[in-house]
Amino acid sequence: MRPSDRKWCAYFYKQYFKKIEYNPVIKTRDIDFLVNTKPKFSRSVDLEELLKPAGFEIEFFGNGYMKLESEELAIEFLAPEVGRSSDKPLPLPALKLNAQPLRHLQILWRNPIRIAVSGISVRLPHPADYSLQKLVIAVNRKKSDKAEKDRQSAIAVLDAIIENGEMKEFNKAVKYLSKKELKTAIDELRKAGRESIVTDSKIISPVPQ
Repeated sequence: MRPSDRKWCAYFYKQYFKKIEYNPVIKTRDIDFLVNTKPKFSRSVDLEELLKPAGFEIEFFGNGYMKLESEELAIEFLAPEVGRSSDKPLPLPALKLNAQPLRHLQILWRNPIRIAVSGISVRLPHPADYSLQKLVIAVNRKKSDKAEKDRQSAIAVLDAIIENGEMKEFNKAVKYLSKKELKTAIDELRKAGRESIVTDSKIISPVPQ
């Protein structure tokens, strides 16, 4: 299990980009956790009961999807959607919750990193995978403001990757995209005025699939 919420990931990357100036802004109360489509937990726990002292309660939305919400934060579990689309949640009986399957989350699994947050080791998607996934999902956002936030966040992290001298890792991440995902990412980079990233073959080059 690993955090997948893109905005919080961007914030935690401060610990990763220590050598450069990187100052993301957090404007969300949602924290998402990414789980496998066949998750395994070392033990079972009633997560709502565990977090109840902190003011969390289960809230239902959509087609029975569950969130743990307090006045300050909302915790949700997500899973990569594979195969035919479904509006049914993925049961997580070990946590007495469920997860919402979504497309393109598999991008975040390629090469996770670990950073320390308040003394706790947290596993996050590599910044390269984060930026690409944000570009890919922006086009499907129903609300234009959320789509623009996705693009801005993706570009901010991508700029940090470039400044940090990690474009080789970005090129590796690109190879894991499907043809459709790659085309979407390239289109979004062009919209964002990052034509040099698309045209410079040393930075990004489509990989035949």
